[in-house]
Amino acid sequence: RIWAHEALRLFQDRLVYDEERRWTDENINAVAMQYFPSTERDVALKRPILFSNWLSKDYKPVDQEELRDFTKARLKVFYEEELDVPLVLFNEVLDHVLRIDRIFRQPQGHLLLIGVSGAGKTTLSRFVAWMNGLHVFQVKVHNKYTAEDFDEDLRNVLRRSGTRGEKICFIMDESNVMDSSFLERMNTLLANGEVPGLFEGDEYTTLMTQCKEGSQREGLMLDSGEELYKWFTQQIMLNLHVVFTMNPSSEGLKDRAATSPALFNRCVLNWFGDWS
Repeated sequence: RIWAHEALRLFQDRLVYDEERRWTDENINAVAMQYFPSTERDVALKRPILFSNWLSKDYKPVDQEELRDFTKARLKVFYEEELDVPLVLFNEVLDHVLRIDRIFRQPQGHLLLIGVSGAGKTTLSRFVAWMNGLHVFQVKVHNKYTAEDFDEDLRNVLRRSGTRGEKICFIMDESNVMDSSFLERMNTLLANGEVPGLFEGDEYTTLMTQCKEGSQREGLMLDSGEELYKWFTQQIMLNLHVVFTMNPSSEGLKDRAATSPALFNRCVLNWFGDWS
């Protein structure tokens, strides 16, 4: 069952059309029966296959209705503390919530969520981030927002996650990309855990001081700028999760994949289909 779960996450989440998803389901079942012939197909491969550690401390299969009740209770608190946008908990929502949760638990777990506006991409990401104790950061774009403003926002996020050990979920929508340099910056960040040239002069000196303080808190004695900067990027990889949300378009993905390869090979793609 866990094998089938990983196979579905790996292949099915990236697919666009229902017939492709059905094809994956059928193939996974066929391969399972070929290599695990003694299993009871209807029990072992019964859909939906949901794995989570929300209901217990271990990552194990959960019952859909138990998960729904638990999520409902957590959502009530979320509405009071964070964001009052009522969500209807139908099956796909539970599916997507667990998919997002699975990525947030991985170091360098970044997401690319594709779906029409209003599908709940941002709301679900914020809910799961809240469940995992992540601080949410979103770019506040206005008509005078420039590449310098974006760099300042990035510096702020990287300082928080890299020197203070703050766990951050950085949610960015494609509508926030006012300039192609934004995407270039994000692409480099996803690929390397840093953006060269972002911290220079006084900014760099201050950063080194903050890194020294941060690493000393962890009991590390790092002296050279090189060691400190390496520690800084490792912290970012551990603590920062980027969620990039975009609308599906027939043309857009090809161009994006060519100009920003890290968006596609460093992010786990999750396609929000039409809600049933």
